[in-house]
Amino acid sequence: MPVGSKSLSRMNRNLIERERRSQMKILFSKLFNLLPPHPTKTSIPEMVEHATVCISQLQKRMEELKQRKVQLEADHISPQAVATGTISPVIDITDLDSSMEVNLMAGTNTKFALCDIISILEEEGAQVLSATYHNTGNKILLSIHSQAAYSRIGIENVRVHERLKRLQIS
Repeated sequence: MPVGSKSLSRMNRNLIERERRSQMKILFSKLFNLLPPHPTKTSIPEMVEHATVCISQLQKRMEELKQRKVQLEADHISPQAVATGTISPVIDITDLDSSMEVNLMAGTNTKFALCDIISILEEEGAQVLSATYHNTGNKILLSIHSQAAYSRIGIENVRVHERLKRLQIS
């Protein structure tokens, strides 16, 4: 092989490798932007490990939520209740470290004041981040996401649960 073609081949390989590394850097950057913020600067292998842990946790959480949905539908909704809209209210509270998720499922004939639910959350140390309301046929689905207003104090999730259960949603 002539000397000129060897150096051309080597330069070509170097260029291909440089482009591959550049593409990997872009892909890693996109992946890391999807992750929760990390307090310290970490290496790429550590960040990839963090990404795999996060993805595993999200998959597990998704499966748990699917199972909970199926269980709630099976336990609390009879076909007659769905037909008439007389589904008894179901409140489900999920504690997620310094945040809380409150889910309410009820029939369309159920009357409740969203402000009462939010007031209870705020009185127990939560700051409401978002609330979503969805009306599907004869069911009302409400989901409220909140976090501790003061991270040192946290949210009294047991008290929130008790107070929401006592709240007359009828």
